[in-house]
Amino acid sequence: MLVAMALILAVFSGCSRLRLPAIDPTGSRLFAPLPTTTTLALPGSAGEGGLFSHIGKLGSRLRLPKFRRPEPAFPEPAEPPKCLVPAPAPVAPPPAIAAPIDSNEPYVPSAACNGACKDGPPAVLFGRECQQKDLLRLPKRGKRGCILLTPQKVVAPVGGEVLLLSGICGTDGYLQMGEPLEWMLTPNSVGTFIQVGDDDPGFVHRLARIKTAEKKDGSFASGVTSTKRTLITRGNLDPQDDVQLEKGQTWISISSPSEGTSHVTVLAPKSECWDNRKASATIYWIDARWQFPGPQIVAAGSPASLTTRVTRAEGTLPAKGWKVRYEIMQPELATFAGTNGSSVVEVEVDESGNATAQLLPNQGTSGIATIDIQVIRPGGVSDNMPTMALARGQTFVTWSAPQLAIRAGAPEVATFNVPVQVVANVSNPGDQAVNNVRVSVQIPQGARAVSSDPFAQNLPSAVVWEIGTIPPQQQLDLFMDVTAQAPTQLTFQARGDAGLVAEDTVRIDVYRPSLSLTIQPDGQRFEAGQPITFNIDVKNTGDRPLQNVELVATGGELMIDQRTGNKSVRKPKTDGPLQPGDAWLVSAEFVPTESGRRCINVEATAEGGQRAAAQSCVTVINPIPPTPALTTTITGRQSVQVGDTILIRSRLLNTGQVTLTNIRATMSYDPQLSPRGATVEGLDDSRISQYLLVWTVPTLEPGKAVILEAQFQATEMNPRSQVIVTARSDEGATSDETFNFEILPSAQTPGTEVPGDERVPPLPPVQPAPSIPGGPAPIPAPDGGLQPTPRGPAQPLRSEQLQVSLNIIDNPVRVNEPIRYTLVVVNDAGVADGQVRIQFRLPDGVSINRVTQRRSPELREFRNLAGVIRLADIRTMRPGERIDYELVMISNQPQTFDLSVEVFSQRTPDGVVATSQTIVLP
Repeated sequence: MLVAMALILAVFSGCSRLRLPAIDPTGSRLFAPLPTTTTLALPGSAGEGGLFSHIGKLGSRLRLPKFRRPEPAFPEPAEPPKCLVPAPAPVAPPPAIAAPIDSNEPYVPSAACNGACKDGPPAVLFGRECQQKDLLRLPKRGKRGCILLTPQKVVAPVGGEVLLLSGICGTDGYLQMGEPLEWMLTPNSVGTFIQVGDDDPGFVHRLARIKTAEKKDGSFASGVTSTKRTLITRGNLDPQDDVQLEKGQTWISISSPSEGTSHVTVLAPKSECWDNRKASATIYWIDARWQFPGPQIVAAGSPASLTTRVTRAEGTLPAKGWKVRYEIMQPELATFAGTNGSSVVEVEVDESGNATAQLLPNQGTSGIATIDIQVIRPGGVSDNMPTMALARGQTFVTWSAPQLAIRAGAPEVATFNVPVQVVANVSNPGDQAVNNVRVSVQIPQGARAVSSDPFAQNLPSAVVWEIGTIPPQQQLDLFMDVTAQAPTQLTFQARGDAGLVAEDTVRIDVYRPSLSLTIQPDGQRFEAGQPITFNIDVKNTGDRPLQNVELVATGGELMIDQRTGNKSVRKPKTDGPLQPGDAWLVSAEFVPTESGRRCINVEATAEGGQRAAAQSCVTVINPIPPTPALTTTITGRQSVQVGDTILIRSRLLNTGQVTLTNIRATMSYDPQLSPRGATVEGLDDSRISQYLLVWTVPTLEPGKAVILEAQFQATEMNPRSQVIVTARSDEGATSDETFNFEILPSAQTPGTEVPGDERVPPLPPVQPAPSIPGGPAPIPAPDGGLQPTPRGPAQPLRSEQLQVSLNIIDNPVRVNEPIRYTLVVVNDAGVADGQVRIQFRLPDGVSINRVTQRRSPELREFRNLAGVIRLADIRTMRPGERIDYELVMISNQPQTFDLSVEVFSQRTPDGVVATSQTIVLP
């Protein structure tokens, strides 16, 4: 109203601008504090004239402004917290005076609400509300819920202050904010209200007519549920007694200077259900002080008195008639007097304010006993208060006494007349010192004490230690060495003052070693996965039979028993005792799972402590993979004359363990030879012009051989004629063999030569080999007949490119052993070639040792370019020139790898590749 009046005055006074309070954007108050203001521009403030200069133009030009609904200055309030599902109130009060409020509880738990009013009408109906149709418009929120109150029963000390929390739970399950509550204290109650909760509502809340909490007098107060979250700190620095007040809750505090009972009722006057609008709480005010007995230490066997003092009226009057309950937690140590051996007793507080109980220790015991104590206020008819346990505490009673204990130890079995160490541990587990302690042990016949502690007395038949005093909780170790020729029993006895005695006995069995054990494997080198048989001999070298003889064989790392699959196997001797001089022969089979040095440990035992142990080891290697292998041999005459025929027989033998397939055998011969016949099966004669005969053998089983034959006619003299046979299978098996013979001049006189067009008669049938039937057959000529004998000197046919061959000399080899290869490079062309480059990549784990070239030392050099070996370049190769290399390499791991050598030149820029497979064994 004041703002509106100021606005009107400003308009009619001619002010062009008006400063008004600004709205606080934070929402904590209505207006922001000065100097923050809002400036309002009035009509005419821009120079267009005042308000009265435009009155004549109101008819057509005055337009009423469009009013908009103002935006709210505050955001919509958040939903209040949901009500907890209320739990039933406890039947009995707490066992002791406790904090009445749990500071961690965010809501108000209470007794269960009555569901009878859930759908009923309001408690009081007026006028037209009495009609049944109006019952259909019941309020949806806040008016029909039940009231919650906590705590409903609590025990508090006189003079203390108890806080009660309350709230109204609506039908929608939420605590309601701004709802009035009334607190009332019954007339027969003790105590008075101290303070009622008030969340200090602001200006807007007062505009909404939310009531303010107020304490009317000591027994009546009006409160209102809070609209904001509040923390009640009680005014101290201890956060443990703080109470968190949520939205929709309110509180009241009450105190009493005298003992008695307070009955507090809280009422929700606007609730529409009488059964749910009120709740009650009961507070028991107790006036008591107590003092528990302190810890005691008494001598063993002495009784102990426990006195608890309980007073009232701030410690000035005894709490006569109250009870103190004592319970010993270790009933094996003591009992209470007058209880017939019970561990629990209740004692009334006498006229002096003391409740005394007496503990009687059990005979021969000592130690620390824990006593649980409770102060109990009995219930009465006059004050209508139940029996309550107000306090609980503990005390300790220690019965002090010296003790003496001894323990002896020695090996269970000793060797005949061999010293063994015997140890005795004497101790005082009590809490008082033991004086004049003396330990002795008798040495029986057949035994002898050979050494002992320096302070011991070594008598002929006993050993004595004069110890003296042993402090409480202390121990001492005594040592001596004993030899025995028969089973011996030693008894240690310790004595001290006050009649303390302790004994312990140790027994030593003595035996003569009579077992011997030997292990012999059936080899020294095996493959992984191959069973190994160990032959074990157990002998009785004594003069008495040995009973219950058995042995245990245990495999070491990666060794398992062949039969059971376990690491160890136990084998008892089942045919009776092992007689003197006899041997028990037994075997054990173990399978190594990996390569290396593998061992087994065998232990044989018998009655009387007989024992013998031994170990046996073998070398285990990884299984050698089946390696394809092929061997070639060539037979024929060592010399022929020009015009004679020669039969060349080549034998291919599978010397490996796998079947070879698609064996390609090539027989190369000199131009001074002319083929006249060959084995037909598998023959490929398409390369005769290159002086090559090629056969393909489909399969060759391990250990089997195949015979390949060819018949040639010597056409020219050659003192060193060669026939070379090379073979290679799909599995990588290779073999080559060279046969040298001499072609001599013809012995015929001139004019007796065979005419050039005369055909050489076909060879007689060759006896077939077992694996390939048939024999040499004439090589057909292009016209279908036999190939005629060439006239005059034969001209060699060339491939007109580089020829490269790579053969391995050592295969297979072992790790770190030299691997030798022969590399042959031939310029098989009629013109010279140059810039020949040879290179190959080293496989993983393989290093090159050396390169040998006998003709040109400069060609031995090589370079390693990131794992690629490059030999020295050959500048020029004459037509038909051949250069031989020897390569030596070493592998540091077992593997199978292919070595591929690439050769490039000016005339062969695409290069030629030769490959050889190598197997490296562990």
